[in-house]
Amino acid sequence: MNTTEAVTPADKDRDAFYWEMVARNIGVYTPDEQAKLRTSRVIIFGLGGVGGYEAILCARMGIGHVTGIDPDEFEISNINRQMLASSRQLGKPKARAAEEIVTDINPCMSVNFVQDKVDEHNVADLIRGHDIVLEAVDDMPSRVIIHRTARELGIPSVGMSGSPPTRGFVSTFFPQGIAYEQALNLPGMGEKLTDLELRRRIADVKKARAWHSVGLGAPSQWAQDYCDGKAGWIITPVRAHLLSLFSFHEVVQILTGREPLARAPKGILIDLDTSVPVRVASPPEGGWDYATL
Repeated sequence: MNTTEAVTPADKDRDAFYWEMVARNIGVYTPDEQAKLRTSRVIIFGLGGVGGYEAILCARMGIGHVTGIDPDEFEISNINRQMLASSRQLGKPKARAAEEIVTDINPCMSVNFVQDKVDEHNVADLIRGHDIVLEAVDDMPSRVIIHRTARELGIPSVGMSGSPPTRGFVSTFFPQGIAYEQALNLPGMGEKLTDLELRRRIADVKKARAWHSVGLGAPSQWAQDYCDGKAGWIITPVRAHLLSLFSFHEVVQILTGREPLARAPKGILIDLDTSVPVRVASPPEGGWDYATL
């Protein structure tokens, strides 16, 4: 059987390797815009169904550096949607798998994948030195902490959420624009999340989203089990990947100096059960209700 050995920058001039790798991007993006991507630094919080695919997209698009943060290891239930997950990866830290996979895709990229949980004590140190933040975590308090800190550090951030059956939301937050908590009408604006009662109130927003999803077709028993801590969030590969794609598109637009589709308070709304499955929309009067997104 014939085999083809991999060509890496060790075998070929690194600069030539990079530009051949991204050659099909040129025409959609200019060489100058691609050069901006090559020097850009992206941090992704969460390396699961959304964040894992975002890491792969960074590698294939030619982003210069990626940092990825995730505390977890792969489980069997991850395989349905997480592009980094496979039977061979079970039990392996997601951060370690991400590093192996994305550097195999793009050996020109520098990486820093860390098995850790983000919180107020470490988030600022993790974000500093990056050009943009991609948020792809599950729990609501962590989302608030990430976007709030990015704003304080003067760095744009892209946020997302996905809800059953086939819905999703993506929006981009700029330091000089509307704050994440304000745009989404979340409780505790500006308050430290060391307050456990405030954390509970913010986390309960996702429970409200579960019950709202029941009215749109999600099983009521699942919503009850989720709220009782007996079941995980329902998510399919299609919804996870759509959230990844639109979030990553926002990142590329910003890094190349173009306007993103959904500068907050605007949002990209996804609902595959409607006749307009993807649209960019302004919030209703009073702002977004995160429980219904």
